[in-house]
Parts: sequence; structure tokens; C-alpha cells
Amino acid sequence: MTTNNPFAVLGVSTRDDRVRIMEAAEERADILDPEICSQARATLTNPRKRLEAELGWFPGTSPKIAEQALSTPVAGIDQLPLAGLAKANGLAIAAERWTPSNTEQLGSFLDRLSAAVDEVDLTQVLREVNEDREIAGFPAFSSAEAAEDVLRDRRQAWRRSAMMVMERTPTADMAEAMFILVDRLEAEKRFPLFMHELIADYALRAQPFMAREVEGAERLVDKARELAGLRPDALPPLFDALKELLGTWDEVTRPIQLSATLLGRKDSDSENLAFAVRGLSIDLYNDHRLVDEARQVSAMVGASFSALPRIATQVAEDAKALEKLAAEAAQEEADLAYAVDIGTFSKSRLAIDKAGIEWKGQRTSLSAVCGVRWGAVKKSVNGIPTGTDYLIAWTDGLSTTTAEFKNGAIFEAFVPKLWKAVGFRLVDEMVSTLGGGGELRFGNMIVRDNTVVLTKRKFMGSEPAEFGWGDVSVTTADGSFVVNGPKGSKASASMPYREVTNIHFFELLVRQAFKNGRVRLSEAFA
Repeated sequence: MTTNNPFAVLGVSTRDDRVRIMEAAEERADILDPEICSQARATLTNPRKRLEAELGWFPGTSPKIAEQALSTPVAGIDQLPLAGLAKANGLAIAAERWTPSNTEQLGSFLDRLSAAVDEVDLTQVLREVNEDREIAGFPAFSSAEAAEDVLRDRRQAWRRSAMMVMERTPTADMAEAMFILVDRLEAEKRFPLFMHELIADYALRAQPFMAREVEGAERLVDKARELAGLRPDALPPLFDALKELLGTWDEVTRPIQLSATLLGRKDSDSENLAFAVRGLSIDLYNDHRLVDEARQVSAMVGASFSALPRIATQVAEDAKALEKLAAEAAQEEADLAYAVDIGTFSKSRLAIDKAGIEWKGQRTSLSAVCGVRWGAVKKSVNGIPTGTDYLIAWTDGLSTTTAEFKNGAIFEAFVPKLWKAVGFRLVDEMVSTLGGGGELRFGNMIVRDNTVVLTKRKFMGSEPAEFGWGDVSVTTADGSFVVNGPKGSKASASMPYREVTNIHFFELLVRQAFKNGRVRLSEAFA
């Protein structure tokens, strides 16, 4: 900046007259490019062109102080009697070939430059310019509009100066300095307007980093969604990586977030990322009922985007909703949990909780259970009741666990737990299978969405017969669920509750369809 300013080229001050400028131009032409010296002389002797040079120099400052400012380092500018425009120019000139050695120096420079620029008052600057012109013998400058145009150019020059200093600073140090500075300005409840302009330039430099971070976050979010349904136990490492990424994002973009908030604008990059990660939190609960994991992701969003009111408000609402859901989930877990030791001498534990179903030390996870059956058989000798045998069995498709006991109270307590734990899920799966064109089998009965294949009795044998659901009826008899064909068809199917897997759940589906007048089972709950 100093070599380009005509006052620096000719070595004159704002208070030197036309004669001194002409002499200096001749003297400097012997050691500098004559053409440059000629242009500098023409600028300083033309009252209108001269203003740009004046606003780039030290108007209202004694020649001695101006000369001293040219050789003063950045750290010493505050010791000179400079303010506003003159101080901003002094800092910019001192920073031309200066590289901060640490984040504190960079933050201090940007803070001081912003404060100085914010102190610039055009009316005062013109008064100081015209006072210098009166001493130098030049006519006063009176066009405030033209002066505003020149001052806008000066602001761009100050921005370029700050940006050059930041570009000479390692990216990590620059980001740290901006984060610390903005944090301090917010705490001190002061934020120079010029700082917003510097942050806009900083945001441009940060764009490549931000684009990479968004891509990384999207990959982590997609992977988390994939694992949530398959391996929720594998989510913690992904969450750790996502938390670290968002923490880095916060450190780098917090100045951008805060600036946008103070100016009443949107920080689209941060908001888009915040809502993308928030979407994961919502899906973790809605699709997989992973309440704790959803709360963990929501907390990450809240911590990394706290400077954005819209995000902060949304996350606060999410936190309340998730807290309520967590309480409900805890209550559901408490309602589901049941454990009892069966036997007089040799105890066998029957238990159920959110992790799975257990019998005699063998546990099956709830998500693996694909079939359940249960039932009771009353025993008697010579017509005298001798007790009831109870059975509860479940399978994961590979092996079946069967619990048999004689305590009716345990049976009555455990069966409702099975409904909550796996029953409604298995009914939903039946609906999905039938609605998708598939079929189910229960013993010899084949079930389709709108028809059922029963066994028709005939002389010396039987044969399959298919009927619409609107043409059959159902009942319960002798511990079995029975589907009867139309009157006179001699077709039926009988499925013992103790022996046929999932028949209790299927019965619910059929009876619900009949109750709602549906002829397609997939529409039973529509």
C-alpha cells in the first residue's frame, strides 16, 4: 500500500503545498520510475483525484506522526496518536509484509482493525482533509457523495489487507484465531460492523473445507441410518466420528454462524448440515425406536449450532420431545420386564425384557423372534380335574425354545408381555407380506390377502378349496382356531394354539378384518 500511495511515492505529507509536491516529484524521478512520479504529482495536484490518496493516508495527522507510522510495526500502532481512518491505514500499512506468529496476534490485529474502521466518520474525515488542504493551499472538497464512493473503496482495501494477513497464516491458526476473537467479542457484547465484512471473506476461504466436511457428515449419517436397523450396537464409533466432525465444524464456522445471526440472516451451509444431522436423530427414533441414540445425536446438533437461533429452538423442542419419549420408553420397558423362577427344588427362570426372552438360561433376542405359540391343556382323572399344563414356545427360525409349567398365574402374566414384545411386530409383518402379494401357511391352511385355501372333506379323502375372506367364518373350539368355509362346503382348517406358530397373532388379524368389513387382510387396520 505504501509504494502505491502518491504521498509515499513522493515522500510528502498531506500538508505540503503544490510547489513542494512539484519539487519532490523532480527529486524522486532521479531514483524512481519517472512515469510513476509524474502520475503521483498529477494526482496530488488535482483537487478531485487527490481525495483517494488522502483517504489512503493520514489526514488530520502531523507529518511527523505520519512519517513515524510508516516505520511502526503492527504491535506499536496503538501507541501512536492515531484514530479512525488514520489508524486503520496505519495498521494496514504495517501489516503489508507482516505475518502473525500466533493466533493471539492475528486476533488482536483483526479486532483493532475492525474497531478502527468502525470509528471512521465521513464528516470528520472530510473536515480533517479540508483542514490539511487549507494548510497546503488546495481547495476544499465538498461532495459528500463522491467522498462516500472513495471511502467504500478504502473499506475494500482494508478488507484486502486483512485477507492477505489471514492468507499468510496457517488455516488451522486462522480458524482458531477467528473462533477465539468472535467468542470474546460476543462475551464483551461488542461486534464491530467491519468484522462482519472480514467474516464474509473468511467464509469464502473456508468454503473448500466446509464442502469436505459436509460430504464427510453425509457419509456418516448414511452409514448410521444403515446400521441402525441392522447393528445398532455398531453406532457408537460412528457417533464419535460425527461428534468430532461437528465439533470441528463449530470451531471453523462459529464466526460465520454468529455473524449471520447478528445480521438477521441465514447461514445456509450450517443450517443445512444441522437439519441433515437432526434428520438422523428423528429417523433413529421414528424408524428404530432408538431413543437414547436419538437424544445423543440431537445433543450433538445443539452443541455445534448454538449460535443459530432457529436450530437452537428446534433442538430445544426436540430435546423435550425426546425426553418425554425416553420416559415413555422407560415405562414401556418397565411394563415389559418380567422374571420368575419356576420349580420347587430345581429352579428354572422364565424372563422377558427389551433384550429378549429367556428360559433355563437360554436367551433369544426380541428382534430374532419370528414365531410364538402358547396354550393350556386341562388334565383330569376319572372326571376329576388334576391341574392344567401350560406351554409357551418361541423360535428364531433356527431353534425353538419351549417352556412348560403348571402355574396359571405365571401364564396369565407372561402372555401379555409376549404381545407387547413381539406380537404386534409379527402382525405388522403379516400385513406387509400379504399386502405385497405373498402368502402365509398355518398347518394345511394357505392364507392370501383376499382368499384362503382350506381342506375340503370328501369321500375317501380330501382336497384343497379356495374361498374369499368374505365367504368364510372363524371360531374357537377345543383349543384351536378354526376357519370354516361357506355353509355346506365341508371345508375348514383347525389350528391348535399350542402347536401352530403365530396362530394367536393371525387370529387377531382376521377378526380385525371381519370387524371392519374388509375382504383383504392387509386392509384390516385401514
